Amino acid sequence: MTVTSKDQRSGASGGVDVDRVLGQLGQAGQFHLRVYVMVAVAVIQVGMLHTTYIFLAGSVPYRPAGGSSSVATDQIMEGLGHLGRFHVVNYILLALPVLSAATYSITYVFLAADVNYRCTVPECESLNTTDFNPVWLPNAAVEGQGERCSRRVPLTQPCSADTSFSQEALACDHWIYANNNTIVAEFNLACQEWKRTLVGTIHNIGMLVSLPILGYISDRFGRKVALILSCTLVGVIGTLKAFSVSYEMYVIVEFLETIAGASTFPASYILTIELLGQDKRVLTTAFLGIVISMGGVCFALMAKTFQYWRTFILVVYPPALLFLSYIYFLPESIRWLLSKGKKKEAIKIIKRAAKMNNVTLSEETLRELTEDKPQTMEEKKEIQNEPGIWSQVMRSPIIMKRLAICSWWWITCTFVFYGLAINSVSLAGDKYTNYMLVVSVEVIGVVINALVLDRIGRKRSLLIGFMVCGVSCCAIPFVRNHIVWLSIFLYLLGKVAITQAFNGIYMYTSELFPTRARHSLLAFCSMVGRIGSIVAPQMPLLEIYVKWLPSVLFGCTALVAGLLMTTTPETLNTTLPDTIQEAEQIATRHREPHKSKEIQSTPC
Repeated sequence: MTVTSKDQRSGASGGVDVDRVLGQLGQAGQFHLRVYVMVAVAVIQVGMLHTTYIFLAGSVPYRPAGGSSSVATDQIMEGLGHLGRFHVVNYILLALPVLSAATYSITYVFLAADVNYRCTVPECESLNTTDFNPVWLPNAAVEGQGERCSRRVPLTQPCSADTSFSQEALACDHWIYANNNTIVAEFNLACQEWKRTLVGTIHNIGMLVSLPILGYISDRFGRKVALILSCTLVGVIGTLKAFSVSYEMYVIVEFLETIAGASTFPASYILTIELLGQDKRVLTTAFLGIVISMGGVCFALMAKTFQYWRTFILVVYPPALLFLSYIYFLPESIRWLLSKGKKKEAIKIIKRAAKMNNVTLSEETLRELTEDKPQTMEEKKEIQNEPGIWSQVMRSPIIMKRLAICSWWWITCTFVFYGLAINSVSLAGDKYTNYMLVVSVEVIGVVINALVLDRIGRKRSLLIGFMVCGVSCCAIPFVRNHIVWLSIFLYLLGKVAITQAFNGIYMYTSELFPTRARHSLLAFCSMVGRIGSIVAPQMPLLEIYVKWLPSVLFGCTALVAGLLMTTTPETLNTTLPDTIQEAEQIATRHREPHKSKEIQSTPC
């Protein structure tokens, strides 16, 4: 048992028991609601500010350095195959960072999980007692919302099972914890639920900061550099959390860790899709989605094995330093090297891949890849006279409407996806088993996408996913408490559906926008979508006050997303639009088989 007191929180407060005063003020009064609204506005503003780089560094017309032919690049990548020894080795190398990212991305679910605690009653027990359930405890308990933050005073002493207690409730000064496995007991966060849930919100704000920074590094210095930097830094900074001496230090390190490691998955995604090819993006998404689910299961198993939070950190984070070996084992993206004019390095990797895959490439193909093709005067004049892409986007009501709808889809996906994962530990039964179930069923959603997206269409698939998720989540509050299996079934069904939607929305969004603006518009949707992941960790706090509300919020946002899906066109078997005009006419253009045009993607 762990016993702590408010004295440990006072510090230099001049003898004033600050926490006791704040506890008496409550947590849901008019004053608090005003503060919550202002903080929410500030958080949203942070998210918006971190999307400005999309406009300030928006794409402009360009050619690959040296005039390399993208057609020759595609021919060579196809010639190398997709299942040779070179590819298999790299698939494994890229799967390992994704596996680790699944562990690091949501550690706060267990490290900052709630633990059972109660007030100490000094009239009946000593402050260093280890008896968590004395015989007189039921008589001293206060019923209702503040049962763990208030106590009653015994009318007679010594205390026993028959002791009567006063009806007046007093605010607690000391608490005893059932265990010290999480930071709640370690940093004495009893009756400060907002501090516990704030850890998750801080984590997701760190993702907003991380994506543009590591995105710049990836484009400027290479995919390989960004991946290795992200993987190793998260190991170093994450390990520091085990040595936190205060809640404030823990939150700061959590924020820095997220900045360092949030781009592990995006970097892995880009390397994988550039290795497989843009036309294999469904396969790429399915492959990495399954790896993420496996990582989530491993995370829950390790959390169950090493339940003390400091031990868990010291076991899980230091091995990330092994990713430094990728300097020697992982090749750089061939496409990135060619786009930067580093032809010699690209040819060297291509020849090594051909040797490992037992493939022979013609010298003519390699020569076509590296030969310089200077721009003609007509091409230069066309680029100079073409209006800016963002001015075209802003002048198109159809594209602007589509951008707003896509942003809501992304907010919904992050909000519901992470919200269901976080809330899974509060379901009936073992929290570790529940979490493993929730992440395991994600595989079903990934497989469904791989089977249906190219058969029944993007729009219909995603519409079904959102609607099934919405109905499932909205139905949970209506299930009677004793029918536990039905609640869990609906919960898991909602998780499968939102996983399927989340995986599919990436491709569908990219196909709705024109080629030259696709990267920027996808980045905008992804960044705005982080609002959902920032709000999601606060759902356990909301559940304290209105137990059914989080599920209803999950369901309603998904249903709205499903309704908005009916306003956008189907993109299956349509040629990817290159211009604003083509994107506006997707719904009316003649459908023809998908051509292998390049999609510049921005991982979620």
